[in-house]
Amino acid sequence: MDYKKISAGLSFLMTDKRITIVHGVLKSLGISPRRDDYDDFVQEASIIFAQAYADYLSNNDGHVKNERDLMCFAYQRIRWRLLDSLRRQQLESLLFTYSLDNEETDNDYEGILADPQAANPFTHLENSDFLGYLYQHSTINQQRYLVAKLNYHLSDCQIAKEYAVTRAAVSYWRRGVITRAHQLRAKMKGEF
Repeated sequence: MDYKKISAGLSFLMTDKRITIVHGVLKSLGISPRRDDYDDFVQEASIIFAQAYADYLSNNDGHVKNERDLMCFAYQRIRWRLLDSLRRQQLESLLFTYSLDNEETDNDYEGILADPQAANPFTHLENSDFLGYLYQHSTINQQRYLVAKLNYHLSDCQIAKEYAVTRAAVSYWRRGVITRAHQLRAKMKGEF
């Protein structure tokens, strides 16, 4: 990556009101300036623009022959990259909150997460590394809850019947798992 071209791309973006391309992409994706993370998106889109500018120059002998072509190229690049990022965030959020926080959505994810061939707990889930770590750092009852919920897709009522405990006990296990998951996730973020 040519850092001089990227720097030139950022300078190019900031002159002559070209930054409006960034705001246009964000608007097309439904990202409102009222969002708390709007400035983060502007910054990320600006960096993507600079990379697109450098790529465009590499493909066109180092000159901007047609600014309109450059802007169309950059617009598509920004839009696609931000869309990919938004999809990743949404999937990560979906998988993390799968069924631990919301019992009502249990049946919605069976096709996405389940792999009937999996032999080990949680090997069938995309975020199995974290779930394996969570499983190892949970109490026996929390482990029971995780296996019943994620491997067998049991509701809290079914878990209570399976282990011959009250529904309140299962709710206590669930809250413990959620608390432990948040603690471990915070600990993991702190390490990086």
